[in-house]
Amino acid sequence: MRRVLAVVAAAAMVVGSLALRSRLDDRKDERSQVLRLTCATELEAACRQLEEADGRLKVTVEPAGTTASRLAEVDGEAGLDGWLTTGPWPEIVDLERRSAALEPLFTAPRPPLARSPLVLVVATERAAVLAPRCAGTAVGWKCLGEAASTAGGWAALGGRPEWGNVKPAHASPVADGVGALVLGQAVSSWFGRTDLSTADLEDEEFQRWFAALEGAVAPSAGSPLTTLLVAGPGVVDAAGTTEAEAGPSLANSARRNSLTLLYPSPMATADVMLATAAGDGPSGSLSRLVEGGKGREALAAAGWRVDGQRRAPGVSDSPALGPGSGLPSPGFLDALRARWREVTS
Repeated sequence: MRRVLAVVAAAAMVVGSLALRSRLDDRKDERSQVLRLTCATELEAACRQLEEADGRLKVTVEPAGTTASRLAEVDGEAGLDGWLTTGPWPEIVDLERRSAALEPLFTAPRPPLARSPLVLVVATERAAVLAPRCAGTAVGWKCLGEAASTAGGWAALGGRPEWGNVKPAHASPVADGVGALVLGQAVSSWFGRTDLSTADLEDEEFQRWFAALEGAVAPSAGSPLTTLLVAGPGVVDAAGTTEAEAGPSLANSARRNSLTLLYPSPMATADVMLATAAGDGPSGSLSRLVEGGKGREALAAAGWRVDGQRRAPGVSDSPALGPGSGLPSPGFLDALRARWREVTS
């Protein structure tokens, strides 16, 4: 009996040793993996912090629209293990791939890693002039579009003649990840709802408002908020962006006392997500890194709201965020991007 028990114990030790060696080999392989993460431009700060924290990470930063255009057409190796961007860009990519008879690239969306409300930063004097003309509502995109169509510009609205025309600004919805979301919020504000379809884009009154708004949008080589902060309201009166960019930027800006941070209605958010392909391997290791503590800390430090993480300067818990993004569907946003091309070309 003792001999049998000894044999069993020896066999268990061998199995345990093999299992331990297998786990050690797996950990060694994981540590040696190169994790290819493509990041949307608005998430560069968080991605660079992660890259410094983990030597396996190879980060590529580019506008979400650039990544989307490439991934919508690729037939084979996508050239990345994960894409950190704002929703619904991965869904837009897979919608375009289905239209082109290509297989979807990404797994079903997971809950967002971080969120940030979409905001307007407005020159305070301009906001005071505009507010009485916003039909009892807060200054927002619908009101800005109507003001932009007013002949005579600010002088006709009761402002100073030297202010010139109304000059709102947002990033390109074709190239910029946040630009598409801001435009979606702007259009939702005009209709007063988010359950929009492509048929709504044919509404004649909407088309007039949309053409006036986009015709007035001030050109900006980079971030519209940066243009406002550097050049002042002589170039841009109101800039649409995220709280993640605006809060910390205003907190550190010499112009902060002459600018007002607004949360236009309807409330909408930019929600950060990590889009990965099915399966484990590099994508699984990348998910554990980006969705873990280091990723959450990096996003919070960059100004995004992350549950359980300390807020960056200029970022608070107010106003509270709703359960969803408050934006139209991915299909509508993609169609809106196409309509924007037509209006601005």
